[in-house]
Amino acid sequence: MKRYLRPLGVLLVLILLAGAAGAAAAGDSLISLSYLRETFYPSALRMGEKESDRMLQETYNKALGQLDAAHAGQTGGGSGAGQSSDTLAPRDWSDGEVISLTTGSGFLLVEGSASAEHSGVVVDVTAGTELASGGKLTAGHRYLVGEGTGTWVTVRSGQALLGVQGDYSSTPGLAQHTPFYDIPQDLWCYDAVNYAYTQKLFNGIDEHHFDPEGVMNRAMLVSVLHRLAGSPAQSGGPVFTDVPAGEWYSEAVAWGAKEGITLGVGGNAFAPTGRITREQAVGMLYNYTTKYLNRSTGAGANLSAFPDEGRVSGWARTPMAWAVELGIINGSIVNGTVTLAPQGEATRAQMAAMLRTFCEKVL
Repeated sequence: MKRYLRPLGVLLVLILLAGAAGAAAAGDSLISLSYLRETFYPSALRMGEKESDRMLQETYNKALGQLDAAHAGQTGGGSGAGQSSDTLAPRDWSDGEVISLTTGSGFLLVEGSASAEHSGVVVDVTAGTELASGGKLTAGHRYLVGEGTGTWVTVRSGQALLGVQGDYSSTPGLAQHTPFYDIPQDLWCYDAVNYAYTQKLFNGIDEHHFDPEGVMNRAMLVSVLHRLAGSPAQSGGPVFTDVPAGEWYSEAVAWGAKEGITLGVGGNAFAPTGRITREQAVGMLYNYTTKYLNRSTGAGANLSAFPDEGRVSGWARTPMAWAVELGIINGSIVNGTVTLAPQGEATRAQMAAMLRTFCEKVL
């Protein structure tokens, strides 16, 4: 894609669209593609980077009005798009939802993932480029639908925060989806996070963020297993000195200790907020299977295929071999090499994937 405009100077490129009125009056009812490429882009380049954000908003709105007027003239004054928005005020759109836009409409992706297919020209006003059909939208960038162009924006994450200005219509997305902006469809853990969320294994760190690279702590995992068991009630005092009664995880930890799912970290401590390692997570899943469900397991996989098998703690070798055999652990790529990374901290994305496989193959 050829870049016509300097990155900062293009923030004001729409000021030149005011000149399109003269082009339209000379015979064309809409701003022509030749005008955009032969006059608009070169003139914008010469403007440099001296104008302000205030002028961007002012001229953006003016250009949008001109395109809207031209579009209305072509359609006899009716939008034919079903809905209309006067501002770019963002709202949530769901995974797979398709927003159909017409000439003169603008849109702005605030957060999340989305792509746009079109039949003509869509200008990335912020970057000063034309958006290729099927291209991903860049968060924080404004887009303007050009002359005679149909545009279809598809949401590519659990939800996306996106503003639309002008005429549009929409078709529903997936019946089941997460509310997360940070879980796009092309992320490796997309399906696993969807599973964890819909099965109510665990939620995001807030309403719209899952934080896939965030680390799971020990209290979180034992709480997930407690819920999988049906959240059985517990009685009695604290089991570990660092788990007082009344915390959100207290009952789950007491249950886990009683069932032999967790023995703590030594010294009569559980370390509830401690970041859980991959081998510790596998150990809890293994104990849930063998002690709580009373299931037998086979010999497990041969760990010698992994260059870091020697870093697996002695107590964790059998659980790790079991987890590898079932595909609960598939290895972690470190410098191009697939490793077990047993001492590595388990991310929320990794735990979602491990729990999905565990539920599908064990429960």
